[in-house]
This record gives sequence, structure tokens and C-alpha cells, in this order.
Amino acid sequence: MDSCLGKHILLDLYDCVNVINPLEEIQIVFQTGLELGNFTVITSHYHQFEPHGISGVFVLAESHCSFHIWVELNFVSLDVYWCGKNCDEQKLINRLVEYFTPKRVNFKYIERGYF
Repeated sequence: MDSCLGKHILLDLYDCVNVINPLEEIQIVFQTGLELGNFTVITSHYHQFEPHGISGVFVLAESHCSFHIWVELNFVSLDVYWCGKNCDEQKLINRLVEYFTPKRVNFKYIERGYF
């Protein structure tokens, strides 16, 4: 069986407890989660919306990660795409679930690029 070129996860966290925290704290949570999962962050960019909400993107050596936080809905969405075999997306997911404490989690895993 051929292996895929990349893996892609979509993660939705509903009814989260910790969405109204400072941007600096949110940055650390995502950075730490990516490091725990053995992802290599090359650069990152964040945007704080008014009156509330945060979006962020990480360029990874393995590909990319983006997230969006709807404070008014207590909702966090995450998109991670990566290539290679050394990353552990479950460690990233565990860190985010531990921090945001959602009441419901929706997770999709997609393998991409079979040749």
C-alpha cells in the first residue's frame, strides 16, 4: 500500500471555557502544543479582532497550522496540514483540549496525496 504525502486535520472545539484570555497566553498554548507534537515552527502571525476574536497562522517546516477563535461563541477551530512521519498531532490536540476545555470536540483526519 502506498503512503500519503501529507496529513490534514480539522479540529472544532465547542463551548470552550478558556477563550477570553490574553493573546499572549493563547500564543503560548498553540506554540507549546506544536512543540509537544514535534512540529517545527518557522514563523507565526496573529490578529486580535475588535471587539473580540483571534486568528493565527504558523508556517511549519512540515507545512502549516491555522486557528480561529470566536470568543462570543466559545468556539475554536484549528486546521493543521503536515508532511513527514515525525509529528504527533495527538499531542497538539491534547494540549488544546486541556487548555480550552471544550464540552464537545469534532475531529476530521484526511490523508492527502497518494501516488
